[in-house]
Amino acid sequence: MIKIISKKLLCLLFLFLLLPGLLSADDKRKIMVINSDASVEKYREVQEEFHKAISYPIPVTEIRLEDRRRTISEIDALLDDKDYCVVYCIGTKAYLIANKYADEKPVIFSSVINWLRLPVTERTYGVSNELHTGMQLMLFRYIFPKIQKLGVLYSRQYTGEWFKKTVEAAKEMNVEIIGHAVSDGNDAVTKLQKLLPDIQAFWLISDPMVMSDKKNLFKILKQCDTKKTPVFSYHGVFAKYGAILVVSADNPTIGRQAAGIAEELLSGRKPAEKVQFPAGSHIILNLKKVKEYGLQYSEDALGSVNQVIE
Repeated sequence: MIKIISKKLLCLLFLFLLLPGLLSADDKRKIMVINSDASVEKYREVQEEFHKAISYPIPVTEIRLEDRRRTISEIDALLDDKDYCVVYCIGTKAYLIANKYADEKPVIFSSVINWLRLPVTERTYGVSNELHTGMQLMLFRYIFPKIQKLGVLYSRQYTGEWFKKTVEAAKEMNVEIIGHAVSDGNDAVTKLQKLLPDIQAFWLISDPMVMSDKKNLFKILKQCDTKKTPVFSYHGVFAKYGAILVVSADNPTIGRQAAGIAEELLSGRKPAEKVQFPAGSHIILNLKKVKEYGLQYSEDALGSVNQVIE
């Protein structure tokens, strides 16, 4: 009896050791990662976390677009390879290339500002660069409990639906959202002048009509600064130009989420959400501006802040 069991165990052990080799020999699936510029820290962080989070033993090919030795025709040829079953794009440039040349392959994007302006298809999936509205509103209220009137500029084309939902969500938190629809960057500058007298803070959202170019963006920030109206926003770069509070997505978390989407697609499942909100956040508080404007803030909330500018 012992000998029979031992033989069975030996057979099972042999199959166990042999099976991964047999599977890897038959499984020719591959993942392609296209990075707009891996020399940029936020893009590099996302890619590193993506690699760490992928649990499938599948080869990953990396294309770094800052490497000029890679031509578009070479990338196109690689994307024609049917073994590449998922393409992950980091940044806008990477996505636009994949969307054009990846044929019917699923394309995942991340680290894209204003993703709503992208050409998206049925095979497009992604992780938004902007956090869930409710989460941002809670943080605004937690750090600045006295601020109850927030101004927003938006466009009907890109963020009209977002604005309607945000107005309703804000009511539950005793916050009033006052907004004006804009048609372009020049219109945004004009509409902001009308908005400023009625608000306590301005919420600069990711909308391509509002931020059509740097010139108009700086005009918007300058107007707010002149009136000492605090600016809340979604990207760390705005803190350098006077934004008081920045609630941005956590880059490593984005990489892990993109890996989760890739694994769902590899397993033959379709993700429940085409584009996910980031699951983690990074909070910057410009305390220097807070004091300059004479704003009241919750000192208890400082424990939730990742970076304080003084």
